Amino acid sequence: MKWLRSILGPSPRGAAPEAPLTHGARRAENRFNQRFHTGCRFQITWRDKRGKSRSKNVKVIDMSGDGALIKCGVPFYPGSIIHLQTHELGLMGSAYVRRCDPLLFTYQIGLEFTGILSPRI
Repeated sequence: MKWLRSILGPSPRGAAPEAPLTHGARRAENRFNQRFHTGCRFQITWRDKRGKSRSKNVKVIDMSGDGALIKCGVPFYPGSIIHLQTHELGLMGSAYVRRCDPLLFTYQIGLEFTGILSPRI
């Protein structure tokens, strides 16, 4: 999306690499829009198993107008909904968790936005 490129600018590293899988396999590229590397942070909010509201600041690895890849210390089940906002970009919205891959001490979480992110009020 052009609006996102105007906010983030061109990526100095080029196209986003595909996430590595185990046993040397590669994940198929299914995205409609190219993702751009960014160093911004999201504040995510969700409800835990007991229904209590939780929040955490997470690092955004890359994002597009349709979704983002974040690094978070908390795992999420695919299909979960989280709410997010970023003070740096002045945006907020919701996203579905599409995947959650464990890393050494954290998780890489693929998000698909439920709609266009709106300006933060």
